[in-house]
Amino acid sequence: MKNIRFAILILILLPVSSCEDDFLDLKPLDSISEANVWEDLNLIELYVNDRYNELPHGFPQWAGGLRMTGITDESYHMHEARFLDKYTQGGLTSGSLNMYYFNGFWLDAYKAIRNQNIFLENIDRYEPNTGEEDRVRQLTAEIRFLRAYFYTELISRYGGVPLITTTFNVNSNFDVPRASFDDCVEFIVNELDEAIVDLPNRGDAIGASFGRITKGAAIGLKIRALMFNASPLFNVANDISKWQQVADACEELFNLSQYTLSSDYQGLFLNPMDSEVIFFKQFLDQFGFELVDEPSDFYFHYRGGHNINEWRFPNGDGGWISENPRQEFIDQYETVSGHIPVLGYTGAPNNLQPIINPNANDYNPNNPYQNRDPRLRYSVLYDNTEFKGRNLEMWTGGKDSRDPNVDFWWNGHRLGYGIRKSLDESWNLNDGVSGGQPWIYMRLSEFYLTYAEAQYHLGNYSTAVTYINQIRQRPGVNMPPINSSGDLLQKIKHERKIELAFESNRWYDARRWLDAEVDFAKDIIAVEPINNPSTGTRSYRYFYFEGGTGNRSFPQSHYLWPIPIEEILKSNLQQNPGY
Repeated sequence: MKNIRFAILILILLPVSSCEDDFLDLKPLDSISEANVWEDLNLIELYVNDRYNELPHGFPQWAGGLRMTGITDESYHMHEARFLDKYTQGGLTSGSLNMYYFNGFWLDAYKAIRNQNIFLENIDRYEPNTGEEDRVRQLTAEIRFLRAYFYTELISRYGGVPLITTTFNVNSNFDVPRASFDDCVEFIVNELDEAIVDLPNRGDAIGASFGRITKGAAIGLKIRALMFNASPLFNVANDISKWQQVADACEELFNLSQYTLSSDYQGLFLNPMDSEVIFFKQFLDQFGFELVDEPSDFYFHYRGGHNINEWRFPNGDGGWISENPRQEFIDQYETVSGHIPVLGYTGAPNNLQPIINPNANDYNPNNPYQNRDPRLRYSVLYDNTEFKGRNLEMWTGGKDSRDPNVDFWWNGHRLGYGIRKSLDESWNLNDGVSGGQPWIYMRLSEFYLTYAEAQYHLGNYSTAVTYINQIRQRPGVNMPPINSSGDLLQKIKHERKIELAFESNRWYDARRWLDAEVDFAKDIIAVEPINNPSTGTRSYRYFYFEGGTGNRSFPQSHYLWPIPIEEILKSNLQQNPGY
Protein backbone atom coordinates (compact mmCIF):
# COMPACT_ATOMS: atom_id res chain seq x y z
CA MET A 1 0.00 0.00 0.00
CA LYS A 2 1.20 3.46 -0.76
CA ASN A 3 2.78 5.21 2.19
CA ILE A 4 0.86 8.11 3.66
CA ARG A 5 3.47 10.44 5.05
CA PHE A 6 2.80 13.33 7.37
CA ALA A 7 5.96 15.35 7.92
CA ILE A 8 5.68 17.67 10.90
CA LEU A 9 8.10 20.54 11.26
CA ILE A 10 10.01 20.46 14.53
CA LEU A 11 9.28 23.52 16.62
CA ILE A 12 12.34 25.02 18.20
CA LEU A 13 10.33 26.13 21.17
CA LEU A 14 13.12 26.85 23.55
CA PRO A 15 16.85 27.44 23.13
CA VAL A 16 19.07 24.67 24.43
CA SER A 17 22.48 26.34 24.58
CA SER A 18 23.92 26.66 28.06
CA CYS A 19 25.12 29.90 29.60
CA GLU A 20 28.53 30.34 31.08
CA ASP A 21 27.12 30.17 34.62
CA ASP A 22 25.45 26.77 34.55
CA PHE A 23 24.51 23.85 32.37
CA LEU A 24 20.77 24.30 33.11
CA ASP A 25 20.21 28.00 32.41
CA LEU A 26 16.93 29.22 30.97
CA LYS A 27 16.98 31.79 28.16
CA PRO A 28 14.00 33.63 26.65
CA LEU A 29 11.71 31.87 24.20
CA ASP A 30 12.40 32.78 20.61
CA SER A 31 10.20 31.31 17.87
CA ILE A 32 6.84 30.93 19.60
CA SER A 33 5.42 32.44 22.75
CA GLU A 34 5.35 30.38 25.91
CA ALA A 35 1.67 31.15 26.39
CA ASN A 36 0.77 29.73 22.99
CA VAL A 37 2.58 26.45 23.62
CA TRP A 38 0.87 25.61 26.88
CA GLU A 39 -2.59 26.56 25.60
CA ASP A 40 -2.58 24.14 22.64
CA LEU A 41 -2.45 20.37 23.13
CA ASN A 42 -1.10 19.85 19.62
CA LEU A 43 1.86 22.14 20.36
CA ILE A 44 2.38 20.42 23.69
CA GLU A 45 2.52 17.06 21.95
CA LEU A 46 5.00 18.39 19.40
CA TYR A 47 7.15 19.60 22.27
CA VAL A 48 7.11 16.10 23.78
CA ASN A 49 7.88 14.55 20.39
CA ASP A 50 11.01 16.62 20.10
CA ARG A 51 12.13 15.40 23.52
CA TYR A 52 12.15 11.87 22.09
CA ASN A 53 14.72 13.03 19.57
CA GLU A 54 17.11 13.84 22.41
CA LEU A 55 17.44 10.16 23.26
CA PRO A 56 20.90 8.86 22.28
CA HIS A 57 21.22 5.53 20.51
CA GLY A 58 23.97 3.05 19.73
CA PHE A 59 24.18 3.24 15.94
CA PRO A 60 27.02 4.88 14.00
CA GLN A 61 25.96 8.41 13.11
CA TRP A 62 27.75 11.70 12.64
CA ALA A 63 26.18 12.96 15.85
CA GLY A 64 24.02 11.41 18.53
CA GLY A 65 25.21 7.80 18.46
CA LEU A 66 26.90 6.33 21.50
CA ARG A 67 28.97 3.51 20.04
CA MET A 68 29.96 1.71 23.22
CA THR A 69 31.23 -1.52 21.63
CA GLY A 70 34.52 0.11 20.62
CA ILE A 71 35.56 0.79 24.23
CA THR A 72 34.95 -2.78 25.40
CA ASP A 73 36.42 -6.21 24.70
CA GLU A 74 33.73 -6.79 22.06
CA SER A 75 35.24 -4.92 19.14
CA TYR A 76 37.68 -2.39 17.78
CA HIS A 77 36.19 0.63 16.04
CA MET A 78 38.44 1.42 13.08
CA HIS A 79 37.05 4.82 12.16
CA GLU A 80 37.03 6.22 15.67
CA ALA A 81 39.92 4.44 17.32
CA ARG A 82 41.92 7.66 17.11
CA PHE A 83 39.36 9.23 19.48
CA LEU A 84 38.56 6.22 21.67
CA ASP A 85 42.21 5.40 22.40
CA LYS A 86 42.10 8.00 25.16
CA TYR A 87 39.78 5.64 26.99
CA THR A 88 41.05 2.22 25.93
CA GLN A 89 44.66 3.11 26.75
CA GLY A 90 43.90 4.61 30.14
CA GLY A 91 44.41 8.27 29.24
CA LEU A 92 40.97 9.73 29.95
CA THR A 93 41.01 12.93 32.02
CA SER A 94 38.44 15.55 32.98
CA GLY A 95 39.83 18.04 30.49
CA SER A 96 41.76 16.19 27.81
CA LEU A 97 38.84 14.92 25.79
CA ASN A 98 36.10 17.19 24.52
CA MET A 99 33.83 14.92 22.52
CA TYR A 100 30.35 13.47 22.66
CA TYR A 101 31.33 10.14 24.14
CA PHE A 102 32.64 11.66 27.35
CA ASN A 103 32.35 15.35 28.27
CA GLY A 104 29.59 15.96 25.75
CA PHE A 105 27.23 13.44 27.29
CA TRP A 106 27.04 15.31 30.60
CA LEU A 107 26.14 18.54 28.84
CA ASP A 108 23.61 17.01 26.47
CA ALA A 109 21.94 15.01 29.22
CA TYR A 110 21.38 18.08 31.36
CA LYS A 111 20.11 20.06 28.39
CA ALA A 112 17.54 17.32 27.84
CA ILE A 113 16.64 17.29 31.54
CA ARG A 114 16.17 21.05 31.42
CA ASN A 115 13.71 20.69 28.55
CA GLN A 116 11.83 18.02 30.49
CA ASN A 117 11.70 20.26 33.55
CA ILE A 118 10.23 23.05 31.42
CA PHE A 119 7.36 20.75 30.46
CA LEU A 120 6.70 19.61 34.02
CA GLU A 121 6.69 23.20 35.29
CA ASN A 122 4.21 24.36 32.66
CA ILE A 123 1.86 21.48 31.83
CA ASP A 124 -0.57 22.41 34.61
CA ARG A 125 -1.21 25.67 32.77
CA TYR A 126 -3.10 23.71 30.13
CA GLU A 127 -6.79 23.23 30.86
CA PRO A 128 -7.77 20.01 29.06
CA ASN A 129 -11.02 19.78 27.19
CA THR A 130 -13.39 16.92 27.83
CA GLY A 131 -11.70 13.67 26.82
CA GLU A 132 -8.17 15.12 26.82
CA GLU A 133 -7.27 14.32 30.42
CA ASP A 134 -5.82 10.88 29.70
CA ARG A 135 -3.70 12.24 26.86
CA VAL A 136 -2.24 14.97 29.06
CA ARG A 137 -1.45 12.43 31.77
CA GLN A 138 0.22 10.14 29.23
CA LEU A 139 2.39 12.93 27.83
CA THR A 140 3.40 13.87 31.36
CA ALA A 141 4.31 10.26 32.08
CA GLU A 142 6.43 10.13 28.92
CA ILE A 143 8.37 13.18 30.05
CA ARG A 144 8.93 11.63 33.48
CA PHE A 145 10.27 8.51 31.78
CA LEU A 146 12.61 10.56 29.60
CA ARG A 147 13.96 12.47 32.58
CA ALA A 148 14.46 9.19 34.45
CA TYR A 149 16.20 7.75 31.39
CA PHE A 150 18.80 10.50 31.29
CA TYR A 151 19.38 10.31 35.03
CA THR A 152 19.87 6.54 34.75
CA GLU A 153 22.44 7.05 32.01
CA LEU A 154 24.17 9.75 34.03
CA ILE A 155 24.49 7.72 37.23
CA SER A 156 25.69 4.65 35.33
CA ARG A 157 28.57 6.76 34.00
CA TYR A 158 29.35 9.18 36.84
CA GLY A 159 27.82 7.77 40.02
CA GLY A 160 25.70 10.20 42.02
CA VAL A 161 24.87 13.42 40.17
CA PRO A 162 23.02 16.67 40.90
CA LEU A 163 19.27 16.04 40.84
CA ILE A 164 17.83 19.05 39.02
CA THR A 165 14.03 19.07 38.96
CA THR A 166 13.33 22.75 38.21
CA THR A 167 14.59 25.29 35.71
CA PHE A 168 17.00 27.95 36.88
CA ASN A 169 16.61 31.71 36.83
CA VAL A 170 18.88 34.58 37.81
CA ASN A 171 18.01 34.11 41.48
CA SER A 172 18.68 30.37 41.56
CA ASN A 173 21.47 28.73 43.50
CA PHE A 174 23.64 27.18 40.81
CA ASP A 175 25.80 25.17 43.21
CA VAL A 176 23.67 22.04 43.42
CA PRO A 177 25.70 19.25 45.06
CA ARG A 178 25.87 15.69 43.83
CA ALA A 179 23.19 13.49 45.35
CA SER A 180 24.22 10.07 46.62
CA PHE A 181 23.88 7.15 44.25
CA ASP A 182 21.14 5.61 46.41
CA ASP A 183 19.20 8.88 46.43
CA CYS A 184 19.46 9.13 42.65
CA VAL A 185 18.13 5.59 42.24
CA GLU A 186 15.28 6.31 44.65
CA PHE A 187 14.38 9.41 42.64
CA ILE A 188 14.45 7.47 39.35
CA VAL A 189 12.33 4.62 40.70
CA ASN A 190 9.75 7.02 42.17
CA GLU A 191 9.55 8.91 38.86
CA LEU A 192 9.01 5.69 36.94
CA ASP A 193 6.45 4.29 39.37
CA GLU A 194 4.47 7.49 38.96
CA ALA A 195 4.79 7.32 35.17
CA ILE A 196 3.81 3.64 34.89
CA VAL A 197 0.29 4.40 36.11
CA ASP A 198 -0.47 6.64 33.12
CA LEU A 199 1.41 4.81 30.37
CA PRO A 200 -0.28 2.34 28.01
CA ASN A 201 0.58 -1.31 27.61
CA ARG A 202 2.24 -2.34 24.37
CA GLY A 203 -1.01 -3.86 23.17
CA ASP A 204 -2.83 -0.56 23.71
CA ALA A 205 -0.17 1.59 22.00
CA ILE A 206 -1.44 1.24 18.45
CA GLY A 207 -1.32 3.39 15.36
CA ALA A 208 0.63 6.59 15.80
CA SER A 209 1.28 5.69 19.44
CA PHE A 210 3.19 2.50 18.62
CA GLY A 211 6.82 3.21 19.39
CA ARG A 212 6.02 5.66 22.15
CA ILE A 213 6.90 4.90 25.76
CA THR A 214 4.86 2.14 27.40
CA LYS A 215 4.51 0.57 30.83
CA GLY A 216 6.97 -2.12 29.76
CA ALA A 217 9.63 0.43 28.84
CA ALA A 218 9.22 2.24 32.16
CA ILE A 219 9.46 -0.98 34.15
CA GLY A 220 12.48 -2.01 32.08
CA LEU A 221 14.23 1.26 32.88
CA LYS A 222 13.40 0.78 36.55
CA ILE A 223 14.99 -2.67 36.41
CA ARG A 224 18.18 -1.21 34.95
CA ALA A 225 18.46 1.45 37.65
CA LEU A 226 17.86 -1.11 40.39
CA MET A 227 20.35 -3.50 38.78
CA PHE A 228 23.10 -0.87 38.88
CA ASN A 229 22.23 -0.22 42.51
CA ALA A 230 22.50 -3.93 43.37
CA SER A 231 25.75 -4.65 41.50
CA PRO A 232 29.24 -4.67 43.09
CA LEU A 233 30.34 -1.32 41.59
CA PHE A 234 27.71 0.55 43.61
CA ASN A 235 26.56 -2.04 46.18
CA VAL A 236 29.76 -2.03 48.21
CA ALA A 237 28.05 -3.45 51.31
CA ASN A 238 26.58 -6.35 49.27
CA ASP A 239 23.04 -5.56 50.42
CA ILE A 240 21.11 -8.59 49.13
CA SER A 241 17.78 -6.80 49.56
CA LYS A 242 18.72 -4.71 46.53
CA TRP A 243 18.71 -7.86 44.39
CA GLN A 244 15.24 -8.64 45.71
CA GLN A 245 14.11 -5.25 44.39
CA VAL A 246 15.54 -6.21 40.98
CA ALA A 247 13.71 -9.54 41.01
CA ASP A 248 10.43 -7.90 42.03
CA ALA A 249 10.69 -5.37 39.21
CA CYS A 250 11.41 -8.13 36.68
CA GLU A 251 8.31 -9.99 37.83
CA GLU A 252 6.32 -6.77 37.46
CA LEU A 253 7.43 -6.67 33.81
CA PHE A 254 6.72 -10.35 33.17
CA ASN A 255 3.26 -10.06 34.75
CA LEU A 256 2.24 -7.56 32.07
CA SER A 257 2.09 -10.57 29.69
CA GLN A 258 2.91 -8.28 26.77
CA TYR A 259 6.18 -9.80 25.53
CA THR A 260 7.55 -13.18 24.47
CA LEU A 261 10.98 -14.38 23.39
CA SER A 262 11.51 -14.11 19.65
CA SER A 263 12.14 -17.16 17.48
CA ASP A 264 13.95 -14.93 14.95
CA TYR A 265 17.13 -13.78 16.67
CA GLN A 266 18.55 -12.12 13.56
CA GLY A 267 15.33 -10.61 12.28
CA LEU A 268 14.07 -9.07 15.51
CA PHE A 269 16.61 -6.24 15.21
CA LEU A 270 14.94 -5.14 11.99
CA ASN A 271 11.38 -5.52 13.24
CA PRO A 272 10.20 -3.23 16.04
CA MET A 273 6.91 -5.14 16.09
CA ASP A 274 8.62 -8.36 17.14
CA SER A 275 7.04 -9.75 20.31
CA GLU A 276 10.34 -9.46 22.19
CA VAL A 277 10.91 -5.75 21.59
CA ILE A 278 10.00 -3.51 24.53
CA PHE A 279 11.36 -0.10 23.54
CA PHE A 280 12.91 1.03 20.28
CA LYS A 281 13.84 4.04 18.20
CA GLN A 282 12.64 3.93 14.59
CA PHE A 283 14.35 6.20 12.09
CA LEU A 284 13.59 8.05 8.87
CA ASP A 285 15.98 9.21 6.18
CA GLN A 286 14.63 12.76 6.55
CA PHE A 287 13.82 15.30 9.23
CA GLY A 288 10.41 15.38 10.83
CA PHE A 289 7.96 12.80 12.10
CA GLU A 290 6.06 10.39 9.93
CA LEU A 291 3.19 7.97 10.08
CA VAL A 292 3.66 5.05 7.71
CA ASP A 293 0.33 3.55 6.72
CA GLU A 294 0.87 0.00 5.56
CA PRO A 295 -0.42 -3.33 6.86
CA SER A 296 1.28 -3.97 10.22
CA ASP A 297 3.46 -0.89 9.74
CA PHE A 298 1.86 2.17 11.31
CA TYR A 299 3.84 3.74 14.08
CA PHE A 300 5.75 6.65 15.52
CA HIS A 301 9.09 7.52 13.89
CA TYR A 302 12.02 9.77 14.76
CA ARG A 303 13.65 12.30 12.52
CA GLY A 304 16.92 11.55 10.77
CA GLY A 305 18.62 8.35 9.73
CA HIS A 306 21.84 6.68 10.74
CA ASN A 307 24.91 5.30 9.04
CA ILE A 308 24.95 1.74 10.31
CA ASN A 309 24.78 0.06 6.90
CA GLU A 310 27.67 1.99 5.44
CA TRP A 311 29.76 1.68 8.60
CA ARG A 312 29.20 -2.07 9.02
CA PHE A 313 28.69 -3.45 5.51
CA PRO A 314 31.64 -5.42 4.07
CA ASN A 315 33.98 -3.76 1.62
CA GLY A 316 32.67 -5.83 -1.26
CA ASP A 317 29.22 -4.31 -0.81
CA GLY A 318 30.34 -0.70 -0.55
CA GLY A 319 30.71 -0.51 3.22
CA TRP A 320 33.57 0.35 5.54
CA ILE A 321 33.28 -2.63 7.95
CA SER A 322 34.51 -0.16 10.55
CA GLU A 323 33.49 -2.04 13.70
CA ASN A 324 35.64 -5.16 14.04
CA PRO A 325 34.81 -7.85 16.63
CA ARG A 326 37.88 -9.13 18.42
CA GLN A 327 39.04 -12.73 18.04
CA GLU A 328 39.00 -13.35 21.78
CA PHE A 329 35.33 -12.29 21.81
CA ILE A 330 34.55 -14.60 18.88
CA ASP A 331 36.11 -17.43 20.89
CA GLN A 332 33.42 -16.95 23.56
CA TYR A 333 30.74 -18.33 21.24
CA GLU A 334 30.34 -21.98 22.22
CA THR A 335 30.26 -24.97 19.94
CA VAL A 336 26.87 -26.59 19.47
CA SER A 337 27.82 -29.09 22.19
CA GLY A 338 28.01 -26.22 24.68
CA HIS A 339 31.78 -25.80 25.07
CA ILE A 340 33.96 -22.72 24.59
CA PRO A 341 36.29 -23.91 21.81
CA VAL A 342 39.45 -21.87 22.43
CA LEU A 343 40.88 -21.30 25.90
CA GLY A 344 43.69 -18.92 24.97
CA TYR A 345 46.74 -18.51 22.73
CA THR A 346 50.43 -19.24 22.86
CA GLY A 347 53.39 -18.59 20.61
CA ALA A 348 54.90 -15.64 18.78
CA PRO A 349 52.89 -12.39 18.70
CA ASN A 350 52.56 -12.50 14.90
CA ASN A 351 51.72 -16.21 14.71
CA LEU A 352 49.67 -17.24 17.71
CA GLN A 353 48.52 -20.82 18.22
CA PRO A 354 45.06 -21.40 19.71
CA ILE A 355 44.79 -23.56 22.82
CA ILE A 356 41.85 -25.76 21.88
CA ASN A 357 39.46 -26.95 24.58
CA PRO A 358 39.82 -30.77 24.71
CA ASN A 359 36.12 -31.05 25.60
CA ALA A 360 35.07 -29.26 22.39
CA ASN A 361 35.20 -32.34 20.19
CA ASP A 362 32.96 -30.70 17.59
CA TYR A 363 35.38 -27.81 16.99
CA ASN A 364 37.47 -27.92 13.81
CA PRO A 365 40.36 -25.39 13.75
CA ASN A 366 40.45 -25.70 9.96
CA ASN A 367 36.78 -24.67 9.81
CA PRO A 368 36.43 -22.66 13.02
CA TYR A 369 32.95 -21.24 12.36
CA GLN A 370 31.29 -24.59 11.79
CA ASN A 371 29.25 -26.16 14.61
CA ARG A 372 29.02 -22.94 16.60
CA ASP A 373 26.28 -21.22 18.56
CA PRO A 374 23.89 -19.88 15.85
CA ARG A 375 24.10 -16.45 17.44
CA LEU A 376 27.64 -16.15 16.05
CA ARG A 377 26.30 -16.39 12.50
CA TYR A 378 23.46 -13.98 13.28
CA SER A 379 25.74 -11.41 14.93
CA VAL A 380 29.11 -11.45 13.13
CA LEU A 381 30.46 -11.17 9.59
CA TYR A 382 33.30 -13.64 9.14
CA ASP A 383 35.17 -15.21 6.26
CA ASN A 384 33.14 -17.47 3.95
CA THR A 385 29.82 -16.77 5.66
CA GLU A 386 26.84 -16.10 3.38
CA PHE A 387 25.83 -12.45 3.06
CA LYS A 388 23.56 -10.91 0.42
CA GLY A 389 23.60 -14.11 -1.62
CA ARG A 390 27.38 -14.66 -1.70
CA ASN A 391 30.15 -15.93 0.55
CA LEU A 392 32.36 -13.24 2.06
CA GLU A 393 36.01 -13.13 1.01
CA MET A 394 37.83 -11.72 4.03
CA TRP A 395 41.16 -13.23 3.02
CA THR A 396 43.95 -10.95 1.77
CA GLY A 397 43.18 -10.03 -1.80
CA GLY A 398 39.56 -11.16 -1.51
CA LYS A 399 36.59 -9.03 -2.43
CA ASP A 400 36.02 -8.04 1.21
CA SER A 401 39.63 -7.53 2.25
CA ARG A 402 41.22 -4.16 2.89
CA ASP A 403 42.23 -2.03 -0.07
CA PRO A 404 45.86 -0.99 0.50
CA ASN A 405 45.25 2.17 -1.54
CA VAL A 406 42.44 3.50 0.69
CA ASP A 407 42.91 5.48 3.89
CA PHE A 408 43.22 3.39 7.05
CA TRP A 409 40.24 4.89 8.88
CA TRP A 410 37.74 4.32 6.09
CA ASN A 411 38.90 0.89 5.16
CA GLY A 412 38.15 -2.08 7.44
CA HIS A 413 38.54 -4.74 8.30
CA ARG A 414 41.69 -5.09 10.37
CA LEU A 415 40.72 -7.90 12.74
CA GLY A 416 39.09 -10.30 10.30
CA TYR A 417 35.49 -9.68 11.38
CA GLY A 418 32.56 -7.29 11.11
CA ILE A 419 29.31 -6.82 13.03
CA ARG A 420 26.28 -8.33 11.35
CA LYS A 421 23.69 -7.72 14.05
CA SER A 422 21.12 -5.08 12.99
CA LEU A 423 22.30 -4.95 9.37
CA ASP A 424 19.64 -4.62 6.69
CA GLU A 425 20.90 -6.90 3.93
CA SER A 426 18.45 -5.39 1.44
CA TRP A 427 20.42 -2.12 1.55
CA ASN A 428 22.59 -1.20 -1.43
CA LEU A 429 25.26 1.46 -1.78
CA ASN A 430 23.17 3.35 -4.33
CA ASP A 431 20.40 3.71 -1.74
CA GLY A 432 22.41 6.40 0.07
CA VAL A 433 24.18 6.32 3.39
CA SER A 434 21.23 6.58 5.77
CA GLY A 435 19.54 3.57 7.28
CA GLY A 436 16.09 3.17 8.74
CA GLN A 437 16.28 0.04 10.89
CA PRO A 438 15.37 0.59 14.55
CA TRP A 439 17.68 0.86 17.51
CA ILE A 440 16.41 -1.63 20.09
CA TYR A 441 16.80 -0.09 23.54
CA MET A 442 15.17 -2.93 25.44
CA ARG A 443 14.06 -6.46 24.71
CA LEU A 444 12.76 -9.29 26.86
CA SER A 445 15.95 -11.39 26.79
CA GLU A 446 17.83 -8.68 28.69
CA PHE A 447 15.41 -8.88 31.57
CA TYR A 448 15.35 -12.70 31.63
CA LEU A 449 19.12 -12.47 32.07
CA THR A 450 18.78 -9.79 34.74
CA TYR A 451 16.19 -11.89 36.56
CA ALA A 452 18.50 -14.91 36.45
CA GLU A 453 21.32 -12.81 37.92
CA ALA A 454 19.07 -11.52 40.69
CA GLN A 455 17.83 -15.03 41.52
CA TYR A 456 21.41 -16.26 41.70
CA HIS A 457 22.28 -13.64 44.30
CA LEU A 458 19.12 -14.55 46.23
CA GLY A 459 20.19 -18.21 46.29
CA ASN A 460 17.46 -19.41 43.92
CA TYR A 461 19.79 -21.25 41.57
CA SER A 462 17.19 -23.44 39.86
CA THR A 463 15.12 -20.38 38.91
CA ALA A 464 18.22 -18.69 37.53
CA VAL A 465 19.03 -21.75 35.41
CA THR A 466 15.44 -21.95 34.13
CA TYR A 467 15.48 -18.40 32.76
CA ILE A 468 18.93 -18.80 31.19
CA ASN A 469 17.82 -21.97 29.46
CA GLN A 470 14.68 -20.35 28.09
CA ILE A 471 17.00 -18.02 26.18
CA ARG A 472 19.44 -20.73 25.11
CA GLN A 473 16.79 -23.22 23.99
CA ARG A 474 14.35 -20.96 22.18
CA PRO A 475 13.67 -21.75 18.51
CA GLY A 476 16.43 -20.54 16.22
CA VAL A 477 19.12 -20.86 18.90
CA ASN A 478 18.64 -24.35 20.38
CA MET A 479 21.81 -24.45 22.47
CA PRO A 480 22.28 -27.13 25.16
CA PRO A 481 20.91 -26.25 28.59
CA ILE A 482 23.20 -25.23 31.41
CA ASN A 483 22.97 -26.53 34.96
CA SER A 484 23.78 -25.07 38.35
CA SER A 485 27.04 -26.96 38.81
CA GLY A 486 30.33 -25.08 38.73
CA ASP A 487 30.46 -21.30 38.68
CA LEU A 488 26.86 -20.38 37.90
CA LEU A 489 27.52 -16.64 38.08
CA GLN A 490 30.15 -16.96 35.35
CA LYS A 491 27.67 -18.87 33.22
CA ILE A 492 25.15 -16.07 33.67
CA LYS A 493 27.75 -13.45 32.76
CA HIS A 494 28.78 -15.46 29.72
CA GLU A 495 25.21 -15.82 28.48
CA ARG A 496 24.64 -12.10 28.87
CA LYS A 497 27.83 -11.38 26.91
CA ILE A 498 26.74 -13.58 23.98
CA GLU A 499 23.01 -12.86 23.90
CA LEU A 500 23.39 -9.07 24.12
CA ALA A 501 26.56 -8.76 22.03
CA PHE A 502 27.03 -5.40 20.25
CA GLU A 503 23.87 -3.92 21.81
CA SER A 504 25.74 -1.45 24.07
CA ASN A 505 25.30 -3.60 27.18
CA ARG A 506 28.79 -5.00 27.62
CA TRP A 507 30.39 -1.73 28.79
CA TYR A 508 27.79 -1.32 31.52
CA ASP A 509 27.94 -4.96 32.60
CA ALA A 510 31.71 -5.41 32.89
CA ARG A 511 31.93 -2.21 34.92
CA ARG A 512 29.09 -2.96 37.32
CA TRP A 513 30.58 -6.43 37.91
CA LEU A 514 34.04 -4.87 38.51
CA ASP A 515 35.42 -7.11 35.75
CA ALA A 516 36.58 -4.37 33.39
CA GLU A 517 40.07 -4.01 34.89
CA VAL A 518 40.86 -7.49 33.56
CA ASP A 519 38.52 -7.92 30.61
CA PHE A 520 39.10 -4.54 28.97
CA ALA A 521 42.88 -4.57 29.48
CA LYS A 522 43.60 -7.55 27.25
CA ASP A 523 45.56 -7.13 24.03
CA ILE A 524 43.56 -7.40 20.82
CA ILE A 525 43.86 -10.62 18.83
CA ALA A 526 43.04 -10.65 15.11
CA VAL A 527 42.77 -13.33 12.44
CA GLU A 528 44.00 -13.35 8.86
CA PRO A 529 42.17 -15.87 6.66
CA ILE A 530 44.54 -17.31 4.04
CA ASN A 531 43.02 -18.65 0.85
CA ASN A 532 44.43 -21.60 -1.07
CA PRO A 533 43.38 -20.78 -4.66
CA SER A 534 43.98 -24.29 -5.92
CA THR A 535 41.70 -25.96 -3.38
CA GLY A 536 39.49 -23.07 -2.27
CA THR A 537 40.21 -23.97 1.35
CA ARG A 538 41.27 -21.60 4.12
CA SER A 539 43.87 -21.58 6.83
CA TYR A 540 44.01 -18.99 9.60
CA ARG A 541 46.81 -16.95 11.11
CA TYR A 542 46.16 -15.43 14.52
CA PHE A 543 48.19 -12.48 15.73
CA TYR A 544 48.22 -9.56 18.14
CA PHE A 545 46.74 -6.61 16.29
CA GLU A 546 48.94 -4.08 18.06
CA GLY A 547 51.90 -6.40 18.47
CA GLY A 548 50.99 -7.52 21.99
CA THR A 549 52.52 -4.37 23.41
CA GLY A 550 50.17 -4.21 26.38
CA ASN A 551 48.90 -0.73 25.53
CA ARG A 552 45.34 -1.69 26.50
CA SER A 553 44.55 -0.68 30.05
CA PHE A 554 41.61 0.01 32.30
CA PRO A 555 42.68 1.89 35.43
CA GLN A 556 40.35 1.77 38.40
CA SER A 557 39.38 5.40 37.81
CA HIS A 558 37.73 4.42 34.52
CA TYR A 559 34.87 2.66 36.29
CA LEU A 560 33.37 6.14 36.43
CA TRP A 561 33.77 8.94 33.91
CA PRO A 562 35.22 12.30 34.93
CA ILE A 563 32.82 15.19 35.30
CA PRO A 564 33.81 17.78 32.66
CA ILE A 565 36.41 20.13 34.05
CA GLU A 566 34.32 23.16 33.03
CA GLU A 567 31.54 22.04 35.40
CA ILE A 568 34.00 21.49 38.25
CA LEU A 569 35.56 24.93 37.83
CA LYS A 570 32.28 26.85 37.84
CA SER A 571 30.61 25.02 40.71
CA ASN A 572 31.35 23.11 43.87
CA LEU A 573 30.87 19.69 42.33
CA GLN A 574 33.17 16.99 43.64
CA GLN A 575 35.21 15.22 40.94
CA ASN A 576 35.29 11.43 40.70
CA PRO A 577 38.39 9.70 42.14
CA GLY A 578 41.44 9.49 39.90
CA TYR A 579 40.74 12.63 37.87
